[in-house]
Amino acid sequence: MSQPQTDVTAVAPEWLADAHALAFTLADIADEISLSRFGGAVAAQTKPDGSPVTEVDQLVEAAVRERIAAAFPDHAFLGEESGGAIDPLRPTWVIDPIDATKNFMRGVPIFASLIGVIWQGQSVLGVASAPALAERWDATLGGGARRNGVAVAVSQIANLADASVLHGALEWYRDDRLAAALAHVSSHAWTTRGFGDFWMHLLVAGGMAEAAFETGLKAWDIAALQCIVTEAGGQLTDFAGGDPLSSPDGAVLTTNGLLHAELSALLS
Repeated sequence: MSQPQTDVTAVAPEWLADAHALAFTLADIADEISLSRFGGAVAAQTKPDGSPVTEVDQLVEAAVRERIAAAFPDHAFLGEESGGAIDPLRPTWVIDPIDATKNFMRGVPIFASLIGVIWQGQSVLGVASAPALAERWDATLGGGARRNGVAVAVSQIANLADASVLHGALEWYRDDRLAAALAHVSSHAWTTRGFGDFWMHLLVAGGMAEAAFETGLKAWDIAALQCIVTEAGGQLTDFAGGDPLSSPDGAVLTTNGLLHAELSALLS
């Protein structure tokens, strides 16, 4: 895909423009690897946390990590498969090689490579590349958010009765707190859908939905999406409105901003 066009010099660190361009190259690499193996039988192993990992996850992360190390040897790295940590003193690349691995394994085209950078506690760069959907979303601090190169923005719907609200999983009905929230939303929202994973948060950023919430996320699920949602004019926080990277249960609430307080109060 074409290289990004954005002016981030006014508010961003000097390295961010180069990092943004590199992130597109990394997304190209990830897309090529994942698409070459998508659609057939994909073997997987089960990690200690119960989630699956495929050879493709590992190949994508290894290739991306190698390119980052060569381009930015002074930056830190955190990847879902190879580990690392967010460094409070250095920019940290945070990578999910394939978000929605279960979709990928079953031939469902809703999967993506997520590439984010955390700097000084803030998500300053995000790229979400979903090659089977021909979708690439990107954002930089102060540079706005784009879908396939076209600027996007959240919706201006301010009433839950007019809102499309997305959620992560029906298993949440086993949790009394989340079950109550889902019941309330399904009774009061215009519509609800259970897309889950990265896709529902991008739909909020693009103005196709007003809110999305789920639990169990890790830093690599959040970093890229937080920048995209924020730069599109929305909010991505934990259920109480705080830093999602500090949430003990990985709870994330994404909204167009206008519904954030109402849904945060409901969930928290």
